[in-house]
Amino acid sequence: MADLPRRAEVSKAANERYLLALAAVDEKTPLYQLAEQLCRPVWRKGKRFRALNPWSPLDGLLLQAINRGEFAINGLRNRELRSLLFVGKASAKEQARRAARVSRLLALLRAHGILRKVSHTHRYHLTPKGRVVVTALLTARETDTQKLTKLAA
Repeated sequence: MADLPRRAEVSKAANERYLLALAAVDEKTPLYQLAEQLCRPVWRKGKRFRALNPWSPLDGLLLQAINRGEFAINGLRNRELRSLLFVGKASAKEQARRAARVSRLLALLRAHGILRKVSHTHRYHLTPKGRVVVTALLTARETDTQKLTKLAA
């Protein structure tokens, strides 16, 4: 009973994040402007972070992984992202390398404003900007040229 208000607060926040993830993206900004922001290197706290390439296999897989619905409620962690990006068993040394690689990818996504860290946890959530950009880019990745030409006509 003592933690009922806190549970209600956490549940409400989780429901809101999940509904935002399911909601259709209503964005009027042209896709090239959204992509242009990500496809340039950024500086954060004096450190340079590379540009994202949403059309590359690795960055495309990364964007698909962070956009999964199950991460909308509780967020994602390095361990969960690692299991989606890398397949198969690995030695302890290789697991450490993979964890470090995913940490660098998470820092990259944070620098571009796609992810935000949840305070006092190891979890990350998509930002509202990140949700729009990732959804738009993944839709563009999966849309065939026939559909695009029909929309343009």
